[in-house]
Amino acid sequence: MKKVLIVTPYCPFPPHKSGGIHALFNMLKENKKFNNRIDLLYYDEKDEYAEMEVKKYIDNVYYLDLRKKGKSLRIMSMLKGIPYGIYQYDESRLYIKNGYDKIIFDQPLSMNLISNINTKESILMAYDSMSLYFGRKSKIDSTTFIEKIYNKMQSKYYKKIQKKLYSKFNKVFFVSENDASYEKEMYAEFVSKIDNITLGVDYNKFDSSRYSNSSSKNIIFTGIMDYPPNKDAAIFFATKIFPKIIEKDNEVKFIIVGKNSDKDICNLISNNIKVTGFVDDIVESIASARVYVSPLRFGTGMKNKVLEAMSCKRAIVASETSVEGISQLEHNKNIYIPTTEDEWVYYVVKVLNDNTINDSFGNQCRKIILTNYSWENAYVKVFNK
Repeated sequence: MKKVLIVTPYCPFPPHKSGGIHALFNMLKENKKFNNRIDLLYYDEKDEYAEMEVKKYIDNVYYLDLRKKGKSLRIMSMLKGIPYGIYQYDESRLYIKNGYDKIIFDQPLSMNLISNINTKESILMAYDSMSLYFGRKSKIDSTTFIEKIYNKMQSKYYKKIQKKLYSKFNKVFFVSENDASYEKEMYAEFVSKIDNITLGVDYNKFDSSRYSNSSSKNIIFTGIMDYPPNKDAAIFFATKIFPKIIEKDNEVKFIIVGKNSDKDICNLISNNIKVTGFVDDIVESIASARVYVSPLRFGTGMKNKVLEAMSCKRAIVASETSVEGISQLEHNKNIYIPTTEDEWVYYVVKVLNDNTINDSFGNQCRKIILTNYSWENAYVKVFNK
């Protein structure tokens, strides 16, 4: 039994808040099997409702507001050459008593909080490579010139602060082998510290067998729609790909599912495009579709949305970025991975109209999840090793 402290910006519930919150909450649920003594300290916005849920799985939840005040924080962060996500918190206010076997600094936003902390073992749960994320974001054609410059600067700032802080951690975990490899190439001196974990899936929840097979010609994409990669992907597919699919079959529907749809997303609504917002049962929505698409053009890390669609036995058409880290997926074997707009149209229409491919891809994906993606394995690697 270990005594562990988690330092994280947000109390991790509900899990659909973000990918990092989703991963941390599901790992904490595994603690009932291992009975480690876990405390959690979060430092952004207070959330008493989330605290009540998280306390079911760990010992204590504490709150300490580390947010800096002021309207010029973003400008000051750029003048100091520090990523805004990190600069907005005051690490000098954080004091932790000794007595923990391990302290897990959760999310890249937390990495600078180790500056004044001494502990036996420290872990950074980075999840995604932020320098890679902002570097990719700066190259997207839909971003303005100012946004491109800002994203390039954020990428540069993360590279700088990571080089300074990685030495203070025993391990730095990413959720994609691709991200971990990128960071190892950048920081040869920290190769032994950098590692990756495999995310899990609640495959009992994400099981479409309790719903009848869909006979509709629905295409679905899911995600938090104010997250830039998801918003860009939805707009890209709706404006560049879907009109060409409609030309071939005007009965096809594109369903965009997920909370925080802004005006740009809602403006996509038409006779053939539906924007649902948040839904209570995401599995039912996925099960209602013939094809799951993930047209992400930038982003990093392993994508929970793709794993969940795999668990639901959906045939998937996805970009290379969408399937990074999911090594079992192979183009033309159990998924289609288009690289051009014409390929997107061809493969989506092919899956819509071919029941054999649809069933084969879906069954293979479900088997991959059952064999390889366990939250227990992720928990053990982070908490018990």
